[in-house]
Amino acid sequence: MYFVLGSVAQASADPKFAKPGEWMEVADLDQILEDNAGSEAVLVILDQQRQLEVGKVSSYRDVAIRIDSAKTMSQMMTLFRPIWHPDKGDLTIHRYEIIRGNEIIDLTSIDGIFDVIRREKDLERQQVNGMLTAISQIEDLQLNDIVRMSFTVTNQNKALAGRVQSSGGFVTSTIKIDFSRQVVRWPSKMKVQWRGSKDEIVPEQKDDGTWTSLSFDHRPKELDYKIPKNAPPRFKQKSYFEVASFTSWEDVSRVNAALYPQNDGIVKNGDLNREIQAIAKRTQDKQERMALALQLVQDKVRYLYNGLGFGNYTPQTPEETWRLRYGDCKAKTYLLLAALRRLGIKAVPMLVNSGEGDNVKDRLPSFQAFNHIIVKAELDGKIYWLDGTYSGTRLADLGDSPTHRYGLPSLKRGAKLEAIPIRQPGRPYQMVKVTYDLTAGTKLPAPFELHATLRDSDARKLKEAMAQRTAEKSKEMREKLALQYVLDGLLTETQFSYDEDLETGYLTAKGLSYLDWETKAGKRRHELWSIASGFKIQKSRDREELRELPVVIGYPYFFRYHVTYNLPERYNMAKMTGQSEFSEELGGYQFNRSVRKEGNQVISEEEYFTSRWELPAAEFEPERQKLALLRRKNVEIVLPENTPEPWQELEHYVSLEDIAKLQHAFDKHVSLAKDDDDSALANRAYFFQSIGNYDRAIADLQAALAIESDPENYKWLGDLQLGIDPVAAKASYRKATEIKPAYFDALLNLIRLHLRRERFEEANLILQKAKDDGLTDTSVDSLQIEILQAEGKFKEALRIMNDLVEEEPDAAGYLADRCMLRAMEKVDLDAALEDCTNTIELAERSAYYHFIRGLVHYQQGNYQQTVKDLDKAIKVNDHLAYLYILRAAAHDKLGNTAKSEDDSRAAEFFYKHAGWYWGHFIQ
Repeated sequence: MYFVLGSVAQASADPKFAKPGEWMEVADLDQILEDNAGSEAVLVILDQQRQLEVGKVSSYRDVAIRIDSAKTMSQMMTLFRPIWHPDKGDLTIHRYEIIRGNEIIDLTSIDGIFDVIRREKDLERQQVNGMLTAISQIEDLQLNDIVRMSFTVTNQNKALAGRVQSSGGFVTSTIKIDFSRQVVRWPSKMKVQWRGSKDEIVPEQKDDGTWTSLSFDHRPKELDYKIPKNAPPRFKQKSYFEVASFTSWEDVSRVNAALYPQNDGIVKNGDLNREIQAIAKRTQDKQERMALALQLVQDKVRYLYNGLGFGNYTPQTPEETWRLRYGDCKAKTYLLLAALRRLGIKAVPMLVNSGEGDNVKDRLPSFQAFNHIIVKAELDGKIYWLDGTYSGTRLADLGDSPTHRYGLPSLKRGAKLEAIPIRQPGRPYQMVKVTYDLTAGTKLPAPFELHATLRDSDARKLKEAMAQRTAEKSKEMREKLALQYVLDGLLTETQFSYDEDLETGYLTAKGLSYLDWETKAGKRRHELWSIASGFKIQKSRDREELRELPVVIGYPYFFRYHVTYNLPERYNMAKMTGQSEFSEELGGYQFNRSVRKEGNQVISEEEYFTSRWELPAAEFEPERQKLALLRRKNVEIVLPENTPEPWQELEHYVSLEDIAKLQHAFDKHVSLAKDDDDSALANRAYFFQSIGNYDRAIADLQAALAIESDPENYKWLGDLQLGIDPVAAKASYRKATEIKPAYFDALLNLIRLHLRRERFEEANLILQKAKDDGLTDTSVDSLQIEILQAEGKFKEALRIMNDLVEEEPDAAGYLADRCMLRAMEKVDLDAALEDCTNTIELAERSAYYHFIRGLVHYQQGNYQQTVKDLDKAIKVNDHLAYLYILRAAAHDKLGNTAKSEDDSRAAEFFYKHAGWYWGHFIQ
């Protein structure tokens, strides 16, 4: 049924009611139902028709929904909520009815069936669009009812100077529709262009000499795979079409330029003009003037989108914007343009799209291709892109490129679409400086200081945390961020401040860092952390359909990292290896590195910033190889051969008052920890163990275990108690195995404690329980052999070992165990030596395997060979106390008293109780 009321010439904020226009082809529901008998499609009709005329677009929509479930009944109303802009056109309702069998219920006859509301759904994003929505509630809907609504929305936008534009999308093929149609028509004499977002969108075109029409019958298929998030927007665009009467980008440029006339209406003696003149008086430097004008617009005018009137394209006047102290991108752009023009700076508006990126170049020339506008300025031959809706842009940032990729300058003579190049940002978004103090040497933690300047989301999050969260939550966020910038660190202090004017955060932190030093080729060395280690370059994609997709490079990004190592004077002959100078594009970023040594300081400066918009798939693997090569050439600090041993460093440092500074740092770290945090106490326990204060280490571990019953910490506690209180050590090991029944290292020491006291029955009971609790067969065999050896059942132990070796003759672990068994018993030493040599040949370099061969040589009285094997073992791993125990004994046998004493002190430095077990076999 059609509702017929007289049409009104002016646009209205209330729906009108009238029959469809003559140009609309109304779908025949009866015929559709007959043609689709038995259909269960929810969408019975989806009919969309548009008519373009000079300066006017009429959009007709006819929708019919079959109520097949209560869910459809509750959700269907979202399709029956016409939206229109009363400043640009009308909403005309043609039909609103329920078809129930042969009965038609006319809903338009119900008084007040429609409520008109203004729903500013984007108000939280500072947007007022002025759109109206007609909503209604239907009572007494029943299953199998069909609800049908048809309406027309008109749009006449004077800002387009008689041009028109429209677009439409498509429903995917997975949604069943009994009847769908999409038609666009315009007078044949009218010049209209169209474009589909994809090649397969090809309409049927007709021209009867009076009207030209396009009929789209496109149902896009849903992909059975997802386009990766890091693919450029052009690969993720949906299916749609556009029509417009603009002739070219130049035409769009000219129309938009007319909306920003030179005659901007600024009052000569008004407040706004005085603000602009104050800038002119402040400086003659035009770049500084540009920065101050932009700051004026960004800081003193609040952003609020205004879509009222013709505001979706037409800006407020600069005077109105200044009076209101708010405006959208158009208003801010016009205000900035007016200011720059009065300051003698060439500037024009520039249309851009803040989300589509590379899609814009393929769009149909019209305003539909854009959703934002900025200023393009030129000074001394350099282009500047200025956005009044941003905040915190300062002089150093003026030359930064926006993220839009393409822009359309607005000129009276017209302009073509322009690609926007990438530039290195004027200031880093993260600039981090870390200084490590290595006065304590290479084994104790290095105090550090961190200073980070942040202009990114991390800074904003910390700022918000200070204002909205508890002090504890803010502290957690500061610490989490600070620890990202230091190596294996713990914190004793963090602070954060925020400069509102510069929109910049300043994070400072102090703490201790365990720098990783290792011994290779007889020299201790430390590999500098490099920002290249955090680089990730896309792997070649497995799916064939995705293999050629490029990846978008994150922009804008600019990170700078500066680290200083303050070495003690005794390391003044330290060298550097690796590629200390590097400047090259890597994976779409420009990466620069410079590492140098100045006196006792090693200074590393690295930075990277976006250099390309995207990386082609063909470059994935070559760039990954380039990155791998750079990582292999990372810079290392290499200490000289005459560097003091770690225990000598410690003795020297402990003798100084500086050791108190380290202890104070650990004490502060513990005091700042949460009540349920056991890690701070464990960290301090490790420090006390490192300086030989086992009593304090034990106290801290016991306090940590009172917070969290951790099996590793119980085992560690047992190790610290071993040479002081074996009973307490036994209790700690037992506790560790109660929590973690198959914990081999704890079981080993627990069993050894019983074996040393010849409590063989208890040892076997422990082994049996561990076996029942799931201890692996290999571990069971290892412990069983140790028990048998201690019981004096060497032959039985050897038989088990021989069986294992026979089953797996190339198993280095079994050969090593048989070698050790014979070495401890001092029998068949030649056979033991053969096993050990085979073990070393079969396995990778192992400190333990060289140790047991050294023990065999020792039992043979070949002390020089013992020393040679242990030298090799210590080059592989220089912090195992039992290595030094055996080498000290060998040196003593050779009469090298000083070297023997040095090794004994080294063994005690690493673990003072190492001799409780191994000393028994080294006589």
